[in-house]
Amino acid sequence: MDDDEDLTGSARKRDRLARLLAVASILYAKGSTEQGVPVSEIARLTNMNVRTVYRDLRALEDELAVPIYQAGRGRYGIERKFFLPPLHLSVPEAIVLFLAARLIARWSDEADQVVISTFTKIASELPQPIARHVTATMLAVGAQGANERFTAIFNNVARGWAEGRVVDIVYEGTNGETRQTRVQPYALEPYAEGRSIYLIAFDESVGALRTFKVERIRQAILTLDPYEIPESFDPDQFFAHSWGIWSADGTAVVDVRLRFDKAVARRVRETVWHRSQVLTDLPDGRLEMTVRVAGIVEIRPWILSWGDQVEVLEPADLRDAVSAAVRGAAARYR
Repeated sequence: MDDDEDLTGSARKRDRLARLLAVASILYAKGSTEQGVPVSEIARLTNMNVRTVYRDLRALEDELAVPIYQAGRGRYGIERKFFLPPLHLSVPEAIVLFLAARLIARWSDEADQVVISTFTKIASELPQPIARHVTATMLAVGAQGANERFTAIFNNVARGWAEGRVVDIVYEGTNGETRQTRVQPYALEPYAEGRSIYLIAFDESVGALRTFKVERIRQAILTLDPYEIPESFDPDQFFAHSWGIWSADGTAVVDVRLRFDKAVARRVRETVWHRSQVLTDLPDGRLEMTVRVAGIVEIRPWILSWGDQVEVLEPADLRDAVSAAVRGAAARYR
């Protein structure tokens, strides 16, 4: 495929996205009543033919999980509560949202229409130079292959959390086995290291809180059954000892002590790696760090990423695990 074909494909995706957003906007503004809005009116306002409007209505439902209903023959509406009220953002606030969406886009290895539409809406709030950068990012995300099933599952889980509705899910465990259960979403948490999103939910089948990787949810059906998140649930407390996504709810907390070489001490100081960290400067320029984390599994890859410029002092089982990994790597390259 040559450059001209790439540009043509990107232009088509951009035009289609703009068209879908236009249809959604018309439904939001004119089709939120019992009468809905005629397809012929949508076609007139968007300069499209009726057949294209019907196709876009199906795409909004299937790809973006937008709750569209048929209000009568040839008339359609949209559940207004699906949308948040307009935000009046300052430029710094809009840029913060853009940076958050940009981070999500960098994690994503597939096209996500929700991310793309978020970019488009944020762009309207930003100065033109930054808006152009947003558009370029949107096109890059849109150029990847789409995962419509994940988008639909994520939308149902997110709506369950936002609206306080139980979700029926089919979940595939790490062993490849699947099980069906009903969950009450308590929180959604991104995991940067794994480039993934986790659902923290009350699993009705076991009567306890569980953590589910959204990418492993094979099916999610939003029910009408209501639930309430207990006032005692505090997401910050739940993740207080997490290095990544593991909680102290199911994993014992351990104290980890590390010693970094002088060459990387300054780089270690520049970042708050964990809320519990305590840094101690040593006379020879080295640096010690102590943290309290849930288990040693998640912190081990991070320690290994520092190579020979860090030493695990405590606990002994973590020191042994890192030592074994280093010996294994050395043997592989011998």
